[in-house]
Order: sequence, then structure tokens, then C-alpha cells
Amino acid sequence: MTKNIFLLAGISLLFGSSCDNLDLEIPTLKISVDTENAVTIDENNIPVFRKGENIKFNIDAQADMITFYSGEPGMMYKHRNRTSIDGSPYMQFDVELEGSGMPDGSLKVLLSSDFKGFTKDSKIDAQRIQEATWIDISDQCNIPVIPNTTNSTPKIDLGEYAGKPLYVAFRCVRPKNSGEWPRYQVKNLSINNEADGTSYSVMNTGNAGWIVYDFNAPIGTDPYLSNGGSASNRVWDIRNAVTDNRIYIGYSSSVAYDDWAVTEAIDLTSVSPDLGEGIKAYDDDRIRDYQYIYNTTGMFTVTFVAFNSRFSEKEMVVKELTIKIID
Repeated sequence: MTKNIFLLAGISLLFGSSCDNLDLEIPTLKISVDTENAVTIDENNIPVFRKGENIKFNIDAQADMITFYSGEPGMMYKHRNRTSIDGSPYMQFDVELEGSGMPDGSLKVLLSSDFKGFTKDSKIDAQRIQEATWIDISDQCNIPVIPNTTNSTPKIDLGEYAGKPLYVAFRCVRPKNSGEWPRYQVKNLSINNEADGTSYSVMNTGNAGWIVYDFNAPIGTDPYLSNGGSASNRVWDIRNAVTDNRIYIGYSSSVAYDDWAVTEAIDLTSVSPDLGEGIKAYDDDRIRDYQYIYNTTGMFTVTFVAFNSRFSEKEMVVKELTIKIID
């Protein structure tokens, strides 16, 4: 019995050693585009298709996984590792004034690149806000003064803040009041970076990381309260930032307003790496073709990436081709 156990153990060790010595195979990948729907083949041998047409790519591959990059913005293989970009950053948003009017200058839009951020220690944070250099850009923002109107800002150039941490603040300053029900809603905030003919999203209302601060919070009241407050003290309400793409402040208050809603630090050069679309997973059957529709015109470098993987090992093959899309 003992002899059999040793024999089985020896066979198992030999088998395990043999498996470990097997090299991971390099995948094979051949790609071509079906030109049946092509308008023409141009002088550079590039197939030309119309926008909105179904384009079929023929695939001959032996691979565990295959990923497709269309060559469109956000799906470019060459940008798969890119996390920053030089460009022309800008900001846009809408402001709605509801109910009755607000005194002129009640809503201010401020920018800072030397604010040190929040600590959630109210004394320290009040000092940090006061000591920071805030550039007032309210006159660029087309803030409405007529009740029940919504105005949109133009593209506000943020180029001078590229390469610096940028904070955007909305400050509401208003005397205490009663019997009036005005409200400001800041909607659809978007900060983008325009490069290579494409506008890349940097931040929006829902992911701005808002922190609010109330300089006139009564004793015993949380100065970071962000749920709109009550008639005894109105504050910024950011609860709908994600779901409705808006923050707001207003209505009557027995306490004068000096309320700030501030974004987290913004890196205007930040961009998410481009992503491909997985068209074959490890357990999927072998695929023979893949079809895709382009809804914009231009020249596109289409990339297919085939992978074989085992534990920490990976073998990869990349194939590219160029197509042209016209109206």
C-alpha cells in the first residue's frame, strides 16, 4: 500500500512538472474587412464606407480573448495607457432662478488654484477659504436676474489653470429674509478638455466631490450640512447632484446666507484611458467575424488585440487596418 502511494505521488509530481514546462502559446490573428458594402476602394487601397452602414471584419484567430478598438475617440488603441492630455479646458453650466428675484450679486462663481482643501475642522476650513485667492468670474456666467428663467454660460476658458489644482466654488450671499421663495439651481456643470478635435470630460455635477460650508451656521449646527437646511438656516443642497445633475440653494431664511459649495481639486489635464470592447472571452466559442457601425465620418485605425493568458503570463498579438467613413 505504501509503495502505491509513493508511486502515485511520483506520477503526480512528474505530471505537474511537465505542465509547468509547457510554454504559453502565442495567439494567431488574421483580420480583413469585408468590402461588399464599401462605396469604393481609394487610391491608397483604403476601403470607404458610408456612415451608418454595417461593416463586417473577418477574423481568423486562435486566441483565448480578443478585444476590438474602433479607432473612434475613447476607443483608440494608441491611447489605451493615456491618463493626461494637453488641450483647451473649459467649463459650462446652466443657472435657473426660481420664484421671486434675488439681489444682484447673490450668486458668485469663483476659481482658485491655491485653496488648500477641506479638513472637516470648521475653524481651519473657514480660515483656508478666507486665505485662498478666489478669482470671481461671475460676470462671465450669464447668471439670470429675472425670476423663473434659466441661462446657460458660454464656454468659460480655463486654460490658465491647466497643470494646477483647480477648485470651483459657488457662493451664495444674501441678507436674511422672510416671505420670499427664490432659489438658484446650478445645473449641468461640465468641465471638459478639448484636444484632437474631441471634447474629453474632466468633471461634471455628479462627480465633482462637492463639499459645502456655511459661514453663518448657528451655534450647534453643522456648517457642512448639505441638505437644503430649513427656514431657520438655508444651505446648499447637493443631494441631487448625481441623480439630477444639479445643486441648489434658496427660499426664505432667518439667517443671512454666506454659503459655499466647492468642488474637489480638478486636474484639467486628466483623461481616462481609451477602452476597447471585448468581443471574445476565454470561454466563448471561436468567432469568425465582428460587425460594427460608425456614426461619424473620418479615417479610423481599427485595432484587434488577441490574448492568450495563464496566471501572470500573457502573450499578445496586435493587428491594425484603416478604413474611411463618409456621409
